[in-house]
Amino acid sequence: FVDIKIIGYISENKFKSGIKYLPMIQDELHLISDKLISAVYSFEGKVDAKTIHIGKSLLEEIPIHIPINGIFNSHIGIFGNTGSGKSNSLAKIYSELFTCIGKRLFKKSMFVFIDFNGEYKPIHNQLNDKSNYIVLDTHLKNGNQKLKIKKSEFWDVELLSVLFSATEKTQKPFLNILVRNRLKYGDELNDYFHETIRVMFGQNQHRETISVLRSIINIVNPAKSKEINSELSEFSWYSKGESNKYYRNGSFYNTPDGYLAHLPSLTDTNIDIETLSSFQQIIVRATLQLINSVSRNYVQYEHISPLIAKINASTGSLEKVIEIIDDIEIEAKPLLFISLKNCNQETKKTIPMLIAKCSFLEHKKKDASKNSFHLIIDEAHNILSETSTRESETWKDYRLELFEEIIKEGRKFSYFVTIASQRPADISPTIISQIHNYFLHRLVNENDLFLLKNSISNLDSSSRSLVPILPSGACVVSGTAFHTPMIIQVQRLPSELAPESDTINLDTFW
Repeated sequence: FVDIKIIGYISENKFKSGIKYLPMIQDELHLISDKLISAVYSFEGKVDAKTIHIGKSLLEEIPIHIPINGIFNSHIGIFGNTGSGKSNSLAKIYSELFTCIGKRLFKKSMFVFIDFNGEYKPIHNQLNDKSNYIVLDTHLKNGNQKLKIKKSEFWDVELLSVLFSATEKTQKPFLNILVRNRLKYGDELNDYFHETIRVMFGQNQHRETISVLRSIINIVNPAKSKEINSELSEFSWYSKGESNKYYRNGSFYNTPDGYLAHLPSLTDTNIDIETLSSFQQIIVRATLQLINSVSRNYVQYEHISPLIAKINASTGSLEKVIEIIDDIEIEAKPLLFISLKNCNQETKKTIPMLIAKCSFLEHKKKDASKNSFHLIIDEAHNILSETSTRESETWKDYRLELFEEIIKEGRKFSYFVTIASQRPADISPTIISQIHNYFLHRLVNENDLFLLKNSISNLDSSSRSLVPILPSGACVVSGTAFHTPMIIQVQRLPSELAPESDTINLDTFW
């Protein structure tokens, strides 16, 4: 028996997709010429439709051109095990696009590459007049290059929620109040600090507040931190029935002034906002707001304290990779590469989320018919994994929901995502199912092959069976832009343009 799949018909030596004729019993089968095979593989759109050359068909060695319109206005998935050639395919596709369209492309579109392993600098070198390459480093004391964020953009509840993985129902409203109060009262912190201390020692005292206050003493008054901590350590907690208060040497005080009389170094503290970085301001403002809110019974300490702990833990790394600047216009180049090769795991998850969320929200404000945004994420399983055990379920859900929203809603705003990964089975099925076009290199893992069968509807069983045995550089191309799955040998880029991902040759090396 011969299984057949109808994908179209030939008319006037041109391939047309769709069904016009049905095969009948006793119809003859014919082998078609290379010219007609090429017609099947070629994308027939408009007469002047632009295409880019990426390689040859693996069996017939017919040159293959893929459509610009149909590929780059879609979400793209490039998958394959280590050494299968997926990095070369990603670089080839975008290098050919930049060469084909030229300067006109960069007047209307923005491209951001999240480069986890520092592989794609050769593309930047090819277009360095249109491109920035930023190397982020959390291992150096003061970092290396930094992402520049305007102060007005930094003090935004959405951005802060991403940076500090705030939960939607309790911690994000807390950050919203923090941002609102800063806008309302300006940069001044000194009065807020002293008002908070008075509230803290008021009628509704809480046991946790002194230890919370201690966490910011080194920031607000480093010169007197030893004296202030010594003063605070003299206070103990008393709790019996409805009586919950601090006391000192057996003495209780009925007013804030009674307490503050024994805290001279604390009451004499004056906060100079000019000496604090934006991240230090976040720590101080969030801590003071927690003390204020707990003392007024606005929030429960247990709900917000994890957020404060996250802010304190994250700021050290974030200050090394993010620079907050005044609200001046930055001349942004249309091509941005961000290398995360020298970043810790936490930063590798946070920075892509920050870029994705902020760029998506900003791009939604623009006219989708006049601007497009293309986010390219290499090693995407690092941030889109459902199986990560290094983070809480809440944070994992938040991260996946963010990218699922972007990939589901992005197309209508001309915001397109390309993801490359060696472990597609780890990526959220929702994200995989929303991808329009696939470049499938060699995959041998059972879970990955099971994913192909269940999530990629336009991949036939014949093409799917070839995936585990594809040679390096070959891939099965399938999706909405193609009439039928194709097996392509992607042309290898010359060494000066190729991604820096080759396996070391030990014969030469040794």
